[in-house]
Amino acid sequence: MKVQEILRAALVEVLQRGLTKEPLLDNEMITINYVDVSPDLKHVKFFFLPFNEKKKEDFLEAFKRANKVIRKEIGQRVHLKYVPTINFVFDNSITEVRKLDKIFASKKLKKISRDNICQRKKTPILMAGLYLTSL
Repeated sequence: MKVQEILRAALVEVLQRGLTKEPLLDNEMITINYVDVSPDLKHVKFFFLPFNEKKKEDFLEAFKRANKVIRKEIGQRVHLKYVPTINFVFDNSITEVRKLDKIFASKKLKKISRDNICQRKKTPILMAGLYLTSL
């Protein structure tokens, strides 16, 4: 197991067991999407996405308040030379994907007929990032 996976599993356990003493963190649904660990293992960033994205600022504040407790609990579960400093970052990648989806949906893409594609079997067509050479 990678260090990122071990740290993520430790954080998930702390949150599931309600050890943070923060009602928002202990009772609300949250996903830890990504963990970024510095090369020296002294710093870690947890990228999270709450089920209710409107409460993202509340979650950030709750994580700040519970940081010491979470760090202590992770230190008891993960045996590293140093207990890393912890930062929590709202993961906006899903929001960015939704924005891109809206942009693509709003653009009228030129429809290519089957005959047109068949005529160009030898010439690849770039369509939505994929090369089409035949049907």
